[in-house]
Amino acid sequence: MSMFIHRALGHFLLNEAGGDSGGGALDVNGGAMALAALLDPPANADGDAGANADANADAVQDQNTDIDVDADVDADVDADSDTDGEPQTFTVKIDGKEVEVSLDELKNGYQRQSDYTKKTMEAAEQRKAADAEVQKAQQERQQYAGELHRMAVQLEGVLQQQGQIDWNALIESDPVEYLKQQQLYQQRQALYQQNMSEQQKLAQQFQTEQAHAHQSYLAQQQEDLLAKLPDWKDDAKAAAEKAAISKFLQDQGFEAGDISTIADHRHVLVARKAMLYDQLMAKANVQARKVQEAPQRVVKPGVTVNGNADGRTAAAKRHAKSGTVESGAEVFLQFID
Repeated sequence: MSMFIHRALGHFLLNEAGGDSGGGALDVNGGAMALAALLDPPANADGDAGANADANADAVQDQNTDIDVDADVDADVDADSDTDGEPQTFTVKIDGKEVEVSLDELKNGYQRQSDYTKKTMEAAEQRKAADAEVQKAQQERQQYAGELHRMAVQLEGVLQQQGQIDWNALIESDPVEYLKQQQLYQQRQALYQQNMSEQQKLAQQFQTEQAHAHQSYLAQQQEDLLAKLPDWKDDAKAAAEKAAISKFLQDQGFEAGDISTIADHRHVLVARKAMLYDQLMAKANVQARKVQEAPQRVVKPGVTVNGNADGRTAAAKRHAKSGTVESGAEVFLQFID
């Protein structure tokens, strides 16, 4: 309908202006016909309008379709640009410093940390289980050693009783009993010797384990000590400070044997701190005595002491000009007078 109205208005204006339809101005009848055409368009006009409306709708649909396609293409381009662009980074703090890492590095670091934590927990569980087995074996060995000791005491008592038998009288009076007692005595002696051998073996095994445990303890204490005193990784410096600490402890009344048995790294740290504190206090006392023994300068009333009056400025200027050792010594003397 709108298309037809536009056409009718155009036709009306052309006729009114003297266009190609009549070549002159419209009269009253022509104007009425034109208004009637505007108000009641012909049937074919509706068809044309519908066709035009459909065409316009199709054009709009085609335009919308073109827009959607373009939007999809733009979205794909944006997605590709995000994918092909720089990787996303995150700020993390490592050893107190902020560092930029990518998402892949963050994932890899988390996976490595998780794997390390898992392995550490597994190692801790295995160590815990091994310690439990060792403790159980030690308890069983202690029980076995106790049984051996009780058996040895019983065998000693029985052998002592059998040793009091008058074997000569027994063989004369009852040879069969003599043979029986002799056999029992020999069996018990052999069992007693076997018992003593087993106890000795257990004692040696215990001593070996104790020595191994002590060595492990010393190694752990040494590691802890170096963690607290990194300077002691230098063997020369460590030997010098150890000798100084040993002398300090001896001066405090410790025996050399007691000092040599110190194994706990905490005891070494406390002894070192005490030694360094005494050295610091000794230096402070020496400086205090020097200050007390230094002669006091007497200033006359009404005289202001300044750099020019005490000669320091003049001595400094002379040294700046000459630069000799003597002029430098003169400046130094001005400061200690």
